[in-house]
Order: sequence, then C-alpha cells, then structure tokens
Amino acid sequence: MDTKKILLIDQPHPWLEARLAELNCTVLPYYTASLSEIMEVLPTCIGVVMRSRFQADRAFMDCGVQLQFIAREGVGVEHIDVAYAAAKGIPVLTSPEGSRDTVGEHTLGLLLALMNNLARADRQIRNGQWTREGNRAVEIKGKTVGIIGYGNMGSAFAQRLQGFEAEVIAYDKFKSGYGNAYARAVPLETIFAESDIVSLHIPYNTDNHYFVNDAFLNNFHKNIYLVNTARGLILHTADLVKHLQSGKVRGAALDVLEYEETSFNMLRFDQMPEAFHYLLKAENVVLSPHIAGWSFESKAGHARALAEKIERLLK
Repeated sequence: MDTKKILLIDQPHPWLEARLAELNCTVLPYYTASLSEIMEVLPTCIGVVMRSRFQADRAFMDCGVQLQFIAREGVGVEHIDVAYAAAKGIPVLTSPEGSRDTVGEHTLGLLLALMNNLARADRQIRNGQWTREGNRAVEIKGKTVGIIGYGNMGSAFAQRLQGFEAEVIAYDKFKSGYGNAYARAVPLETIFAESDIVSLHIPYNTDNHYFVNDAFLNNFHKNIYLVNTARGLILHTADLVKHLQSGKVRGAALDVLEYEETSFNMLRFDQMPEAFHYLLKAENVVLSPHIAGWSFESKAGHARALAEKIERLLK
C-alpha cells in the first residue's frame, strides 16, 4: 500500500509520529532543516505539521503541489496565509484544545501573582527586604472579571475562576449564546462598565491589531487589572504604559509582547523601545516569556488533537 508523506518542520510530541505511522503515513522529520531543504521535499508531501519556525506563504503552498492540509501545532496562524490556503483548498488545522487547560491555569497564576504582589515580594526578599504593608494584596473575591474572547482559552480561565466568588462576564464578537455556568455573556459595553479585571483571549489578525489601545482603555469606568495571554500585537504597549502611569490600569500581567518575532522569540532587549523598558522596571507589572500554553501536558495534548483532525481529514 502506498504511504502518504507528512513533513514535520518542528518536533512534536512522539505520540503524533506514532499515530501517523499507524495511519500508514511516512513521517519526514525535518526539525533542523533550512527553508530551502524543506522546499526541496515539500512537493512530495500531502501534509505539513509545523509551529512557527517558517512562514507558510504563497510560495510555500505553491511548492506543496500535493498538500491536503497544513497542521499548526498550537493556536495562532499569523505565519500562515490562511486566505491563500482556503483559495487553494488546503485546510489549516490547529489544536487549541491541546493548551486550553494550561493557558487557563497560567492566566490565573499571572493574575494571582499580580494582585498578591508575589513576584515583587520574591525579588524583595532575595534582596534582603522584608516588606509586608507595601505588599498588601487585593482579593479576586467580589470583583468582576471581564473575559474578552470566549473560546477554548477564555472559557478555561473562566472555569478556573470558580471558587473565587467573583462575578465573571464574557464578550466574544464571533459567538452567540456562549454564556454558560462559568461566565455570563455580555456586550462589550458591559465589560467596560463593570470590569475590575480584564483578561484577553482573542486571536491576532489585522482587525485585532492594537485592539487594546488608548481609546479602548479610556472606555473603562473603573481602574482595572489587565492580563494578556493571547497575542502581543493585540495590545499597544505604549498606550498601556500611559494608563499604568495614570493609574487607570492598576497593574498588568503579560505573557506576550508586541515586540516578539513571528517565531515568538524576543527581539534584542537592548533594541527595545522605552515602553518595554518601563515594563521591566514597573512594580505593578508581571511578565512571562510566552509560556502560557507551554506545559508538558499541552505538548502531548496538541499531538493528540492534531492526530484526530488529520485522521478525520485523511478518511
């Protein structure tokens, strides 16, 4: 029986390779190959599994003359020309189910670190400072948490807020009837009017570029805590800094930054603008290096989710 070649550009969990072999697929592991090397073998492949090391642009897809799918291990598809893939009839598969739980946990962890001054207190003790009053916390209990984007990640975060006795509301412009036991669906105006805490869970696309900017932040009736575990380019950092300085944003917890490269690595720190260096020094800012979805469990979860979708497609 003829086998089907599937190109792996980034190394997935071994479970995916094993499952593809069971489906009579020949796996081509090109984990460290250059783009030119990948383009040489691409015409023989019916599928590609990738993260974000290279762009899947028009030239890439035109080279893949047999492509039946492009599978993205993860969520964001900024580096894939989705419109061109659709025009060529190439499905783009993603695996948000694989990291929903770890993103939900990480978002909660960032929020707790921010409102309980955990990162700052840790730094102070390591520097010989024992500061109690200056690190008095603000409780989640009794606050209204506004979630923007109620897909896999937003709903996972809402689920993990159960037990904190907070009011959880959610807005998602792409959905209807999405309210559930964990969050009440509301219009964006209600998010602005009621939120004490705001958590971002929307994808990046051109419509969402700098979705959170000066005008957006001015719409909030209260001073808010802001968490972003979605994508860096949905938030204008300089505008955030302005509102951190004014107190409109009481604190921010950011797992993603607009200064990341397409591969989600950071550009050189010494080349960053003033707004970035403000975040580094701000006592009411908590940062992590785009790891909200980066757990051992999520690695396997992405593999299983993609394997199921590839299997359905091939059948």
